[in-house]
Amino acid sequence: MVSNNKRHTMKAIKNKDMIHPSSRKAQQVMRVVLRKDRLEHRQKVRANNSFNQSDRILWFRHAVPEDVTNLTREQHHELIKEYLARYDDEYQSLVALHRPGKVRPKAAREDILLGLMAKERQEYASGFEIPDFTSPKNVKLLREWDGDLNSLNRIRMLRLNDPKHLAKLAAAVAGSAAAGLATSQATEGSAMQE
Repeated sequence: MVSNNKRHTMKAIKNKDMIHPSSRKAQQVMRVVLRKDRLEHRQKVRANNSFNQSDRILWFRHAVPEDVTNLTREQHHELIKEYLARYDDEYQSLVALHRPGKVRPKAAREDILLGLMAKERQEYASGFEIPDFTSPKNVKLLREWDGDLNSLNRIRMLRLNDPKHLAKLAAAVAGSAAAGLATSQATEGSAMQE
C-alpha cells in the first residue's frame, strides 16, 4: 500500500517558520495554500449557483397561480418566455436615454442587462432548467418550499430547449445531410462515367 505523505492543512506541517524556498517543505506549504484557495473558490461558485437557482425557482413559484396544480409543456415554454422578458422594460428605458446626435456612453447597468439576457437566451437554446410543474406532487413541494438552499434538491427540475432553436438545428442537419447525399451521388455518377 502506498502511503499518502501529502499534508492537507498548515497545522500538519511542522517547523514552517524557517524553511528554505526551494525545499520540499516549501513545496508542501505551497500545495496546502493552493488547495485551500481552490476549495474556497469552489465553495463560492457553488454558493453562487445555488443562490441563482433558488432565485429562479422563487420567480417561477410566484409566476404560477396558486390554484394551478399542473402545467403542459407549452405553458412551461410560455413561462420561460416571460422569465426571459423580465428585464426588457428596464433595458428599453435605458436605451431610450440615448439622445440622437449626442454622444452619451452606455450605462453600466445596460451592459449588465444585455449580457444577462444574452446568457439566458443561450441557456434556453441549449437547455433551460425550471421547476417541473407537470406533477402535482412536485407543485405541492414547491409551494411548501421555504427558500432553504439545502432543500433545493427535493424539488424536481425540468430541462427544456427552445423549440425554435431545435427546429433550426433539425433544418440545418437535414440540409447538410441532403447536401452530403447530393455530393455522394454526384461522385458516384462521375465514377460510373469513367
